[in-house]
Amino acid sequence: MIKNMVNSISDNKSPVFIITGEQGEGKTTLLLKIIAYLKDQGVRMQGIAAPGFFQDGIRSGFDILDIESGESAELCSVIPAENCEQFGRFFFRKSGLAFGKNILAQPFLPGQVDLLVIDEVGRFEINGNVWCQSIDLIMNRPHPPMIWTVRKPFLDAVTAKWPVKRLIIIKSRHENYDEIIFEIMDEIEKFRTSLIEYI
Repeated sequence: MIKNMVNSISDNKSPVFIITGEQGEGKTTLLLKIIAYLKDQGVRMQGIAAPGFFQDGIRSGFDILDIESGESAELCSVIPAENCEQFGRFFFRKSGLAFGKNILAQPFLPGQVDLLVIDEVGRFEINGNVWCQSIDLIMNRPHPPMIWTVRKPFLDAVTAKWPVKRLIIIKSRHENYDEIIFEIMDEIEKFRTSLIEYI
């Protein structure tokens, strides 16, 4: 039965929703708002969000948040520290990278995960760093619907590196929040229905 359910996930061609916009336009803010609503609706989620933190009004780093458990860790900062990897102007904490990669490596068992979240996918991943290998593994196996955040300048490169059959673009400044929620919930219900048929 599990095998049949896994096949149903693959056959369903689950969509990838991409929240996109310019830097600082509120992609993660919109994502967290959506996640909070979906949790209230009983949607079962796995994945990561990366809210930024600021110093003197300037973004100085990002945390990594486990969508399911609510646990978090420091992901990167403009301030160097021991056991870091530098990508661009940020120094990534190895502990934060390991924390995020472990979350993305968790199996999304049929009937237990409705939605997978990755915040964010961008130039580091395009160049083979940060979450790149994790995304490769996810895209090479059956998966539930997903939500990614992608900065607008990197959207074409991201979708070229990881082509999907069903891509749904959401602008971070989308004025109709209810429409976004309706479309996501509709896809989740379709996904759940596809699994019920194999029980």
